[in-house]
Amino acid sequence: MKKNQLSGKLGTIAFYGVLFLIFLAPIFRLLLMSLKGPDGYSLANFTAMTQDKRTWEAMANTLVIAVGSTLLATCSGTIMGFVQAYTNIRYKKPLELLVLLPFIIPSYIITLSWSGLLATQSTLSRTLVSLGLPTINIYTRAGIIAVLGLVNTPIVYLSVIHTLRKIPLDMDWAARACGFSPLETLWKVDLKEALPAIISGSLLSFLACIDNFAVPAFLGISSNITVLSTYIYEKAIGFGPEAFAQAAALSVVLSVIALCGTVAADKAVRTRSALDSIKEDYTPRINLATATRRKLELLLLAVWCVIDLVPLVDMVINGFLKNYGMPLTAENTTMENYDFLFSSSSVLSAIRNSLILASITCLFCIVIGTALAYWKLRKHSHAAKLAEQCASLTYALPGIVLALAMIFHWVEPFPGIRPDIYGTIVLLLIAYFTRYLILQIKGSSTALMAINPELEDAVRSSGRSQFVLWKKILLPLLIKPIVSNCSLIFISSLTELTLSSLLAGAGTKTIGLTIFNLQQGGDYSISAALSTLIVLLILGGYLVSLTWNIKLKGAAAHDVISGTRDAKVREYSGTN
Repeated sequence: MKKNQLSGKLGTIAFYGVLFLIFLAPIFRLLLMSLKGPDGYSLANFTAMTQDKRTWEAMANTLVIAVGSTLLATCSGTIMGFVQAYTNIRYKKPLELLVLLPFIIPSYIITLSWSGLLATQSTLSRTLVSLGLPTINIYTRAGIIAVLGLVNTPIVYLSVIHTLRKIPLDMDWAARACGFSPLETLWKVDLKEALPAIISGSLLSFLACIDNFAVPAFLGISSNITVLSTYIYEKAIGFGPEAFAQAAALSVVLSVIALCGTVAADKAVRTRSALDSIKEDYTPRINLATATRRKLELLLLAVWCVIDLVPLVDMVINGFLKNYGMPLTAENTTMENYDFLFSSSSVLSAIRNSLILASITCLFCIVIGTALAYWKLRKHSHAAKLAEQCASLTYALPGIVLALAMIFHWVEPFPGIRPDIYGTIVLLLIAYFTRYLILQIKGSSTALMAINPELEDAVRSSGRSQFVLWKKILLPLLIKPIVSNCSLIFISSLTELTLSSLLAGAGTKTIGLTIFNLQQGGDYSISAALSTLIVLLILGGYLVSLTWNIKLKGAAAHDVISGTRDAKVREYSGTN
């Protein structure tokens, strides 16, 4: 008996040790590096940071871009949420798919498509010039704000639409009975009830803007518009004895902003918890006249097709061009860009690396995430709850900060021990696992809460083993939500850019990093061709998921293939 107790305690200590080594130690190492200077530990790095003009420029750009894009995402997401939830328009499914498309496609591909559409020699720019109108320069703060606003619109939309549908219809009827007009009811009742959801969605959008590395990198580096995430990247890849320490100090500042925003978003969500148990009502509350309804349908479909599909179609066309930015003609059409993709060892290696990383990350997250969720809910394990909190912390940190912390920690995790995994696929796998584990824990927890524990008690009382319980009962019931979360993690890992931008080596480049390098190197047609292949791969995965009949409620069906910030929506807005 004592031997079993001792082994149990040793196992618990070992578990806590692994948690600290994988999740917490990199963060502590980052904090120590931010305080490290030539004369020991001090606040010298933070002092030097405040005296650097570029630091203030980066902070100002970060706030201006984040606030501007958040306002844009809030307005568009809230308006679309109200229209979809309360009006009697048709084509709601296609419209919702168009709104959620920026979740399905990585933000750097959306950025690439828009930069191609608005290139100096593009068909659109030539048309504007011929009409005597000025061309649109997307490589500006306004361009970054517009793209980030588009990318983060689904965050606000998902947060708002589910809350609107949960507002009891009786409240609207009561307001109308008191003499309120439909507009007054919408303004004084529905909007007031949905305000916490709008605020939480806006905060999540703000966090997503701060965390996003791809859009500012694609549009800002070449035009010398620096935000904190790209400034940290520049410092980390720079030379000099103080480069890493300065990058660590900047990372601490960015992390504090992100964590404060996360806490604020969590509090905003808690204020609307009273609606969580109410079933969603899909009944239209505003019945538009036929003519008005048709005009609104046409307007919304036209606007979202222009916003989402036109840039992507232009990107597909650019993938076949000999001379990027020139009109599509027979003389300017070629298959050489795709021939290069399928013959280039570096591109094929990047695709292979991303597929391997995504597959192994999914496998680890499924097994460990589901086990932790089970121990937390069924065994009430404090260790499992702590593991969930650690995974939430690494997910809340901006990706560029987590990547830098991984470098500092895994170069020498223990004094005198250097595993030499920097630049290898092993370090990328560790980073992906710590980044995305929380998605599986949340997804598996939600699935387990839908299973009555009495069913498990009945199996045990019949004398069946734990193995039979999982094989015959739990796994068949959990397979659909597990696969859906697996798809979410797979797509996020497959198209990841931020972590790999600092952690990948010469032989471990990923798809996202390869597209980034091609774009920065001026190979725009090849980057467009590769982006087209990735979009086809993602949409193909979506069709496969539909074939497998993975049926989720509400927006979760689209979360299966969403990009970087949908998991925070699921975690904080209650859409899961």
